[in-house]
Amino acid sequence: MSGRLRCYSFHSVKGGVGKSTLSVVTALKLARKPGAQVTLIDMDLTGTSLADVLPLEAPAWSHVEASERLNLLQKPDGFRSLEETRDAMEERDEAARKALEENPEGPESRMARGVPFLNDYLLFATPDWDAQQDVPVASLLWRVQGLAHESLRVIPSSALPSDLERGIPVIFDENHSGFLEGRLEYLLDSLVPDASGDEAVVVVDTPPTIPGLSRSVLSLALRLSRKEKQPLSEDGMMPERLRNAEVQWTAFLVSTMDRQDLRAAARWLSLVNEEEAHHIRFLINRARSGDEQQLKDLLSQALGYEPNPLINNPLWVKEERTWELFRTVGEPIIPEGPLPFLEVE
Repeated sequence: MSGRLRCYSFHSVKGGVGKSTLSVVTALKLARKPGAQVTLIDMDLTGTSLADVLPLEAPAWSHVEASERLNLLQKPDGFRSLEETRDAMEERDEAARKALEENPEGPESRMARGVPFLNDYLLFATPDWDAQQDVPVASLLWRVQGLAHESLRVIPSSALPSDLERGIPVIFDENHSGFLEGRLEYLLDSLVPDASGDEAVVVVDTPPTIPGLSRSVLSLALRLSRKEKQPLSEDGMMPERLRNAEVQWTAFLVSTMDRQDLRAAARWLSLVNEEEAHHIRFLINRARSGDEQQLKDLLSQALGYEPNPLINNPLWVKEERTWELFRTVGEPIIPEGPLPFLEVE
């Protein structure tokens, strides 16, 4: 029997609701528990990368220059400094752009260089690919400057123009959703603790809008949360450790009190069936001051009558609390006090 995997994913129908901030703060908060093993996965491949807003230090391979190809199958042997990481990101983009100009369809345009990102893992393929020859998770795990790498690891996505050009057509294409979901299965499998009594936490920040990569994460969450896990494919294949692990997953749909945000969220929540509803929580960020009944009255005024219990019983993060949390994001500071939307602290 494998250990327990506790997962929190943050979704939104539209951008600008504070989803990424809540993801980061959740990971920072949970990482302060003694013996914590928290991995923050930045799947918002369309927005600002967490590597741009957090003081992250990338994995490093000896004798590999920032513009050179990485062998992701080989585990790294150290970390770059923060300054070296930022420089390597720029050199990665410049080298990739040159390769794209020379041959947009050539293999050089698709090679990981300098620093590894989630993009490289999701789109990783070799002619003889198999599960035994996949990218080891250690090749993807960045550390936060000033924090113990064992308690919080980060897998950032790339917001570099060359990576966006290659990645966006894939992550928003529903035809690729099964492929992406399968890659995420293998990534989670590598994060499952070996011992049955151990627990690892995974926090996932997804792209805005539900189709594409965000839908793949939701589908994965609901499949793995069943009493009998549901395989992705008809052949019943599922990575062994993930199949044997206990998986507890909460998916947060994040909105603000803005009427357009609320209506967009309500339309999507109306599609959630009763069996899946207890894995999904409606979270209203930047809520105005007031007690819960006052906030519910404001919600009712904005939406009108809604019989959906997910909409009628949201979790609240008040506006002043949001700004307090936001101030911690750019620095390796773990927030004090409880996060009201987490069931387990």
